[in-house]
Amino acid sequence: MSLSQPARWKAGRCFFASHALRRLGCLCGASLLAAMLSQPAQAGDSAAEIRLWFDKMAHSSQKLSYEGTFVYRRGEQMTSMKIIHVADENGERERLISLDGPMREIVRDSRGMARIVTDKKAMTVDNRGSTRSLLSKMSEQLDQIEKYYAFSMGGDSRAANRLARIINITPRDAYRYGYRVALDQQTGALLQSDLLNEHGVPLEQVVFITFELLDKVPPAMREPAARSEPPNTQSAPSPLPHHLQGDEGWKIVKAPPGFLLAEHYRHPAAHGHGFMNHMVFTDGLASVSVFIEKNRGAAPFLGVSSIGVANAYGTRVNDHQVTVVGEVPVGTVEMIGKSVKYQVEGGAK
Repeated sequence: MSLSQPARWKAGRCFFASHALRRLGCLCGASLLAAMLSQPAQAGDSAAEIRLWFDKMAHSSQKLSYEGTFVYRRGEQMTSMKIIHVADENGERERLISLDGPMREIVRDSRGMARIVTDKKAMTVDNRGSTRSLLSKMSEQLDQIEKYYAFSMGGDSRAANRLARIINITPRDAYRYGYRVALDQQTGALLQSDLLNEHGVPLEQVVFITFELLDKVPPAMREPAARSEPPNTQSAPSPLPHHLQGDEGWKIVKAPPGFLLAEHYRHPAAHGHGFMNHMVFTDGLASVSVFIEKNRGAAPFLGVSSIGVANAYGTRVNDHQVTVVGEVPVGTVEMIGKSVKYQVEGGAK
């Protein structure tokens, strides 16, 4: 069953505006999602050695300045982009520029505010709550993540003409996908990573073609986003942070092991009346977004569908459309979606 147009627009706009920026945050560490077969794990893999590599990766993602070009592949779609990432005494900021297809550009400042420019419009997204990528936090969350993923060394490789060390991240159950990453042997920068389905097949890849360390801020980082203001410029409404357990009675009573509520926002609804609740659940690597909005006559989205490599589950609860979206297996979004309850005094609906 395919998503209805309203549900597709709502889930697509909100999920990919926030989640794609979080995914792009992984690029801050000079990421290169590679299409390569992982090599066999080495005997006697050491947890201390793996932690050391992720410590180096976290440090490089926050301290390295670099410039590079990469190819991003999702399903049959492929695009190439240039990235400039600067980390100095003024904080982290980055610029991504499309090199093919329609003009697209993303400029993120040190506060996490991102300006997204296309050939038709521009908008600003408040992404301050997710400035650091999930992967950059892995070293400090490794003990928790290891409950749900197994880590193993996978040998050496090359990426962007640099020597790299492969690490395999394998899920321990069917509720999450796996990853394969390659870290630059010199700096620990994340040079390669695949998002893998339950059969080990890459679902999403980013492949860096060039990667160069910078010793000073390039002129491109001092230019404003979009040299000329495009038509139909608009500002995306900033999400309003709320208490993590919510304040309107909405609860998720059951989620797969490890998926904990990390963020809860209220966005102004697309139709201009009321708000859309937006909850983000994560196990430290994978994340799932739950959108809840009052149904105002639009055809509801019910059941399971896919948006690119993401899976979605829709249901209706208490006259509200509930849409669960994530780059996780169908069973994960379905379990979370079926457990959404509206709790009122004396019981739940």
